[in-house]
Amino acid sequence: MFFLPLLSHKSFPASAHPWSGSIWARTGCTGAGVQLHCATGDCSGRLQCGVLGGAVPATLAWVNLHHGNDHTSYGVSVVDDFNVGLSVTPHEGRGNCPVLACRKNLIETCPGELQLRSPAGSILACKSGCEAFRIDEL
Repeated sequence: MFFLPLLSHKSFPASAHPWSGSIWARTGCTGAGVQLHCATGDCSGRLQCGVLGGAVPATLAWVNLHHGNDHTSYGVSVVDDFNVGLSVTPHEGRGNCPVLACRKNLIETCPGELQLRSPAGSILACKSGCEAFRIDEL
């Protein structure tokens, strides 16, 4: 876990071993010690998520590193809703390694019925239709 201020970036080296995982933003967080409760992307109130995924809504970056056969895949997804703009920019890769992103603030155009609002009324995130209405058809 790391703190990332608005409009900033974080670089870190890829694992030398095969690895698969997700990175997501948590917003509106409060806590102390090993507890951290967040309005979006929460991990059951834990500071370190371990194998837990973040609770929706959360914009997600996913990475699959397979060094043995040199196939690596990565992406940005809003299938688990949207809470922040996000991009993945590979460095020093071989082959076609484009920047993948969802940088647009989807909260600005989020329909009212999909909005997750704070108790004070501000819009925190935009839910998917599946999450907002709890029906698989969407």
